[in-house]
Amino acid sequence: MTGPDRSVLVLYGSETGNAQDMAEELGKLCQRLHFTSRVEELDNANLNELLQHQFVLFVISTTGQGDMPHDALLFWKKLLRKRLPPGCLDKMRYSCVGLGDSTYLKFNWAARKLIRRLGQLGASTFIEPCEADEQFPDGIDGSFVRWADNLRKHILEHYPDPKGRDAIPDNEPLPPKWSLAPAINRLTKSTRTSQVNGDTRTLPLTPPLNLIPHPSGLQATLVRNERLTPNDHWQDVRLASFDIPGSLQVNPGDCLTIYPKNFPQNVQKVISLMGWDNIADQPLDLSLCSLPRTLYSPSPCTLRDILLHNIDINAVPRRSFLKNLSSFSDNEDHKERLLEFTTTEFLDDYFDYATRSRRTIIEVLEEFYSVRVPPSHLLDVFPLIRGRDFSIANGGKHLTPTSSSPTTRIELLIALVNYRTILRKPREGLCSRYITHLPPGTPLTVTLKPVLSPIHGALNARRPLIAMATGTGVAPVRSLIHERMMHGSPAPTILFFGNRNKDADYFFAKEWANMAKDQLTVFTAFSRDQREKVYVQDLIRKEARLLEELIPQRAIFAVCGGSTKMAEACKHAVFDPFVEGGDEAERKRLLSRITWWQEIW
Repeated sequence: MTGPDRSVLVLYGSETGNAQDMAEELGKLCQRLHFTSRVEELDNANLNELLQHQFVLFVISTTGQGDMPHDALLFWKKLLRKRLPPGCLDKMRYSCVGLGDSTYLKFNWAARKLIRRLGQLGASTFIEPCEADEQFPDGIDGSFVRWADNLRKHILEHYPDPKGRDAIPDNEPLPPKWSLAPAINRLTKSTRTSQVNGDTRTLPLTPPLNLIPHPSGLQATLVRNERLTPNDHWQDVRLASFDIPGSLQVNPGDCLTIYPKNFPQNVQKVISLMGWDNIADQPLDLSLCSLPRTLYSPSPCTLRDILLHNIDINAVPRRSFLKNLSSFSDNEDHKERLLEFTTTEFLDDYFDYATRSRRTIIEVLEEFYSVRVPPSHLLDVFPLIRGRDFSIANGGKHLTPTSSSPTTRIELLIALVNYRTILRKPREGLCSRYITHLPPGTPLTVTLKPVLSPIHGALNARRPLIAMATGTGVAPVRSLIHERMMHGSPAPTILFFGNRNKDADYFFAKEWANMAKDQLTVFTAFSRDQREKVYVQDLIRKEARLLEELIPQRAIFAVCGGSTKMAEACKHAVFDPFVEGGDEAERKRLLSRITWWQEIW
């Protein structure tokens, strides 16, 4: 048994799951060094708990415009309370991993703000914090893995196990944090064999329609699922409309979160590979089990149901997943290779194997065929499906006029993910494939995610707006433009829009054309419609004189799209000509007063 003084608290703030995954990895690292570790999202932590552990580790991503993640906002408010005395955390020792993207102006601000505030309250670091950058050659993984290696060395040197025990080897499994064992052990030995392998029943071709019991969930009905691009175009882009009962407050920049489901054939493949056929369809009493807080499973429930609704079997495998798999292989070559992918020395191999080639978890299980994960460890080894966020594309009034009772209409502009990997394997995004198969009238559970750094409202409508959007990045821009028009005569509104072809993917072209010229000015760049490619940033440089007039008016710049290179190019196209066109110090002062709002995915 480890003593209470050898305890570590690992807290994370995560938007996409990266910070949570790394926090879990740090928790397991400390377990292997014979610490008692607890991993929680920041909003579930009390300030008093920070003083009850030998040290605290934070892993926090920056979202939006230098904002805290949504699951860290309550904790941040507690930390900012004015009544907290300056030295209240002087006994706390901690370190922090910040996850960010340096193409954003406020790079890693969440981690930097957290560190600054903890310092104000007296806390001190016991090892240098880490700032990981998505733009590094090996992404955020490279920085994190090297930092975790240093953390391990530091702990071994400064916090040795008082009983003199060696660290638990990486190839030795740890006790599961989440376990289905109590429910599975209850199943009788007379469990019937699934009939799927015998092909005595046909698996459905579409995912199940059961509504997941999300605590903040809203029941939406899909009322429109229209393809906007021509059928022979390379990309399928949909305008999807949802009706939600009630009058909801929806603002530009808000997202609608959709929770996709797996397809039955893929689920059966995992069941067969893992040898779970004989129990896959037996009812499980999940009340007996320790479960993740974000497991929104149907009730009653089977192992197959959990796989259909909750397990992301099509995800690109993280290093932690590969390490977990290594514990359940009886093939020494497989064990060794899986563990190699998780080490600093083989980061490039991992990147080539998983990230660059976009391998899926299913493909990994097929390749490492010796792996047999016990069904009781399903939730401890496999990642959960996270909801997919889509920027809301309509603004202004959201109530449906034809409805007899208050109903909120929300529109999404969705580009379906469909491509071939460098290995020439076809790929469809999980949510894309799910949405493709949803007919109008389908009910589904959704949640609303509010914008954290708003640029809408009457006061902002008095400031010039220069929006730069490519592809479906025009969705939040459209919402913002609609909302601005509600405030009488807004300040100049300019849209720079870019895509490949005017005839195929000029989204909302008729809308823009119907707006009065004193309301909206549109500049377009269609890169494939002429021999010499023209991009949004090229148009911005051409209109440098126009922007020069608007920047001193505390202009709002909104950059939205699917490319960090585009965002960086737009930033240079705005900043460089303006700074070079006059007194550098004064021009930089004026640029410091603008709002640069960026949404890149």
